[in-house]
Amino acid sequence: MKTSLKTLALTALLATLVGGLPSAAKALGFVPLGEGALPSGTLVQNFQFTIYPGESVPWHYHPGPIYGVIVSGTLTEDEGCGRPVQAISAGSAFTEETGKVHQVFNYGTGPVVIIFTFIVPPSYAGYTGTIYVDGPRCEGKSGRSHLESPP
Repeated sequence: MKTSLKTLALTALLATLVGGLPSAAKALGFVPLGEGALPSGTLVQNFQFTIYPGESVPWHYHPGPIYGVIVSGTLTEDEGCGRPVQAISAGSAFTEETGKVHQVFNYGTGPVVIIFTFIVPPSYAGYTGTIYVDGPRCEGKSGRSHLESPP
């Protein structure tokens, strides 16, 4: 019973979060797969994320490192600051460092399905680990964006 109540609460929280996403991200699919705490209190969160054809996730960053595996489709990532966009195809894995501002797109004809693992501070329980921003703050002509700090 305890597990089903936790799952129900997490699902309700996720519905609230997705409801607050920018309009470009509202049709996205999000399935929580599990969350656990390390002895330090740091959380490990796993979920499946689907971006449908023509959809995108606007400029954002995460409060901890993430690891992803593309299960299907090709994800296009834009880090801004004059850097070339990167296409990440099915069967590929990737990581993003804490605070890296980026936006992602599905320019393909089928869904992009990603299995994610987030490592986040305890204050991000229940997946509140995507922080939307207006865009990257570029560091001079380096082609890198300034890393943001979680609130």
